[in-house]
Amino acid sequence: MKRVSLVTVLFFTMLLFAALSGCVDATPVLSGTPTPAATATPLPDPFTAEITAAPVETDALGSEILEGDHYWQYLSFGELRVYEYDDGTFLDGICVNAYPLPLDGEIDIVYRTDTGKVCGFGKIHNALGTTLLETGSNAIYAEISTDIDVTGMDFTLEVKTPYTPVSIEETPQP
Repeated sequence: MKRVSLVTVLFFTMLLFAALSGCVDATPVLSGTPTPAATATPLPDPFTAEITAAPVETDALGSEILEGDHYWQYLSFGELRVYEYDDGTFLDGICVNAYPLPLDGEIDIVYRTDTGKVCGFGKIHNALGTTLLETGSNAIYAEISTDIDVTGMDFTLEVKTPYTPVSIEETPQP
């Protein structure tokens, strides 16, 4: 009986040896995801705002001053009347200055023919004979130089010198 068990042990040993030596599994098996080593990541340069232009200039009412005749927007003209008296032609009217400071500049009344030729013009001034327009209503006048009757013709108001604010101390005397 000892032989049987020796034969049995020998048989099982051979079976084990055949199982281990004859079968090789070549399928790859993943044993986890590889983790790369940590390295320092450079940060982008910090953003710095750079002002490349000068601040926009504003007037006393907060409007941006973008062009030379900026203050013209605060002037309105009304009750303009052109008439002839003796040998002259004249303009009377009202100019309202809506700006909080007096404005000084020069404006001309200009008459043109259909072809664009100037046929009459005059410099507009206030009651004192200056070009200063105080805040509020101002009476305005002009003597129009012309050789023809322009009372029924259309005219334009043309800025000769742009209006600018004048402080109270700078107000010209007549």
